[in-house]
Amino acid sequence: MVARDDLNPDRSIWHFIAVHLRRYREMHGLSGQALADKLDCDRSTVSRYESSTLKLPRKHAKIIDRLWQTDGMFMCLIGFAEQAADGDWLIGLAEYEKRATRIRLWELLLVPGLLQTEDYARAAIMRGVSEDPEETLRVRMARRAAVFDKPKPSRFTAFLNWTVLEQPVGSSEVMRGQLEHLIAMSELPTVSIRVVEKHAGAHPGHDGSFQIVTADGRDLAYLEAMTRGRILMDPYDLQDVAVRYDMVSDIAAPVGPSRALLEQALESCR
Repeated sequence: MVARDDLNPDRSIWHFIAVHLRRYREMHGLSGQALADKLDCDRSTVSRYESSTLKLPRKHAKIIDRLWQTDGMFMCLIGFAEQAADGDWLIGLAEYEKRATRIRLWELLLVPGLLQTEDYARAAIMRGVSEDPEETLRVRMARRAAVFDKPKPSRFTAFLNWTVLEQPVGSSEVMRGQLEHLIAMSELPTVSIRVVEKHAGAHPGHDGSFQIVTADGRDLAYLEAMTRGRILMDPYDLQDVAVRYDMVSDIAAPVGPSRALLEQALESCR
């Protein structure tokens, strides 16, 4: 049996479900047996759900969502987990992006993956630690196409730190192509790209890059990490990320001046 201490919710969606099932149960003051009674199952079944040795089924997730008024969170998580057969968060995130009506993101260091050209993405991936760079590139380009090439594209807003425009990735030609792509994307009616300039100083965005995706009537947040990112669906966690997003929005340059900054960065690459 997997020990609870061995669960890794940053890597596996099923582990995330297990950890949060126990968290919500304890938060509502229920023993394992009390929850088992409400689910009409054995206490050992609840224990196996919470250790991720048994996957939480939809019929029990529906009862839990109703019991704790989670607005369908556990049912939604199971949907992600079923899409990601190997438990990888990125697969679940990509499915959510595909259905998104709105995507908001903040990027601290590099052009975000959804806005990368193929050449820029390849250069960024090659300097990393991917075991299969070409497969990683294929997945990234597929995510981009799923967001921007669908009949009704998502409303997309990106806040970019000034370092994104100055950090060289690949050759000068690669950077020029990437900046030209950002300018072209910023001119689309569904896309807004704004830049946080150097003089903004220290601000909450320096804590790290993040993304907020709205799909199926609910929000999800994705926090980037050095190895693997982390998805947040808890309303309290989402509120914290939304506040950070608003604070970055307060200091970002408007759309027009931001486009001028992109054009200025392009000129410096010529």
